[in-house]
Amino acid sequence: MKKVQGAVHFVANNKLSFERGPSPVELYPTPADQLGHKKKAQPQPTMEEILPKLETPEMKARIADLLSRYPEAQGALLEVLWLVQEALGWVPREGIRFAAKACGCSAAHAFGVATFYTMYKHAPTGRFLLQFCRNICCEQKGASNIIAYTEKALNIKTGETTPDGLFTILQVECLGACGFGPVMLVNDDFATNAKDGKLTMLPGETLTPEHVDNILRWCYAREKEFKNEPVRDALGGSVAGHLGHPGAPGASAVAQTFDYAPPSPVLGLKAVSKETGVVLTWKG
Repeated sequence: MKKVQGAVHFVANNKLSFERGPSPVELYPTPADQLGHKKKAQPQPTMEEILPKLETPEMKARIADLLSRYPEAQGALLEVLWLVQEALGWVPREGIRFAAKACGCSAAHAFGVATFYTMYKHAPTGRFLLQFCRNICCEQKGASNIIAYTEKALNIKTGETTPDGLFTILQVECLGACGFGPVMLVNDDFATNAKDGKLTMLPGETLTPEHVDNILRWCYAREKEFKNEPVRDALGGSVAGHLGHPGAPGASAVAQTFDYAPPSPVLGLKAVSKETGVVLTWKG
């Protein structure tokens, strides 16, 4: 990726001046180059290989139901991508192409959507996907130590899968349970411990190395009892009986009025390009 070096010269009186520095355009290494963990190219299945799982009567009915909830078919793209992930366990490129065709949009648009949201998986993961929050609340409560302990217990690093295919470790942004931090998801279930054959997250209960051991033992027992159990993708499950998008056939939702919030002020932004940079001016 290329980057122009420069600096903001000043910001005052509704005026911002950006001056390019003396250095020429430089080629910067990617983060993978800098940190030494380039990802290997992920082998991709063909459309013929994935269609048997995507063109089932149940899948066709679910896609048709989703499409009926939106005025434009493209509005269902996020949920159709979730269905692809539910059926295949991840979203390969041909799965993105399948979703694009179902929603009447270009494959390029669907690829941009699928790669923007981090909860779409672009490589197969283990039977148990362990996702650890690394946001500020969990970090202050010891997330790094818990992640390091889990990596050592499974002998893998973040982003890797155990040789037996059971576990994958990921570090993610806020999981929305800051009061329980540090927080993790086991597939789509929150867990700070495991007891009596269940994953638990109780008030006052947080992740500790001992609790991580309990959770891993629960996972091993689950795999032994329910061999090859399909992953339940609750995050991608569409909400049954919702009102639908205003304007969709049969939808009962009502569009909000246009005066429910005041419009943003008009800034009258102007940009003047110079040989050495650019100057922005705007109204107060």
